[in-house]
Amino acid sequence: MPTSRPKRSARTPRRPEVRARLERSRERVRARRQLARQREQLIAAAVKQYIAAWDAITDCESAPDREIEDLRAQIARVQQRAAEQIAAHRAQQVLAAAAIRDQGQTDDDVAELLEISAKQARQLIIAARADTDSGSSSAANPPAPAPLAPKPPTATESASTAGPSQNFRE
Repeated sequence: MPTSRPKRSARTPRRPEVRARLERSRERVRARRQLARQREQLIAAAVKQYIAAWDAITDCESAPDREIEDLRAQIARVQQRAAEQIAAHRAQQVLAAAAIRDQGQTDDDVAELLEISAKQARQLIIAARADTDSGSSSAANPPAPAPLAPKPPTATESASTAGPSQNFRE
């Protein structure tokens, strides 16, 4: 069905008011599109900024974990080195106690000279014997005796003003 409006020919010029109105409408559409593009660009930039901050946070959270692991490894190395040094010093204590015992001193004499308990002295002497019996060198893998701490002075020792170095005078 034909429309109530007759078709315009392409050559018929439009009235100036119609042209101006159409041009204003086109400008509004262009301005809206430009604003939409700007909003999209701002949103894309904000998303990029958010993701970059998220990535930085992830790095910040994982950095302490890496540093903690490095520090734990360093602690383990320090503890291992200390354990090796302590074992070497304990081996020297075993040798020293054995040398005193080999000079005819009793276990109690060894304990008194070294200012340790008789039990600790016996442990050192037993460790020295075990080391000798096994045929291994005295510095390699000695049994770990209990840590040697000086025994508390007896009442007669604390009353005396003489220090432990006087035990070795002859």
